[in-house]
Amino acid sequence: MVQEQERCGEPGVVVSAYEATFKFHASDLLRIIALFLVPLAWMNAGPAASAAMALVSGGTWLLRYYVRSRVQDVIGQLAFISAGIFSSIGLYQAIWWLDLVVHLIVMAVVTALIYEIRIRRNHLTVGASQVQQRLGARELLTYGSLAAVLWELGEWVGYFLISSEIGVGILDSTTDFFAGILGILGTLFWISSNRKSW
Repeated sequence: MVQEQERCGEPGVVVSAYEATFKFHASDLLRIIALFLVPLAWMNAGPAASAAMALVSGGTWLLRYYVRSRVQDVIGQLAFISAGIFSSIGLYQAIWWLDLVVHLIVMAVVTALIYEIRIRRNHLTVGASQVQQRLGARELLTYGSLAAVLWELGEWVGYFLISSEIGVGILDSTTDFFAGILGILGTLFWISSNRKSW
């Protein structure tokens, strides 16, 4: 296993994911669980829940190869998997505010993941200029907001094409979107406060 740790504050150091090649470790158990939850979600709640869990499973693999630490990996996986499980067991209908909390947390994780992907794709280094910082923040806010919009559009598409049991509505979509925006802004604040690398 190849591990490269970020050294904050050292210009010219290219940041890298915490693992460059595959080697099984304990956090992969969560990925296996997410994969097995796809058919279980279908059996328990139908194709819509199964499709959501398939997205969750894919997200867990993105986390593995783009985030910089196993702590981030595990936290992100737990957030994704919890969101999928809550959907498949109908917990959002039982606890009205849970949907908002999940949108906030998951969009925070998604935005952090977008940030890590951006770092890797653009081969950015620690100690970027202030101009790069501002451009990076705007870009991240744009991509995060787009992800939040796509989430809501996905719910509407699922409602019309897969199952009318998916909870949608103007109020639901609006509050979900703004909860997601709060998560995005929280991630932006966390990055700017703790990772002076953009």
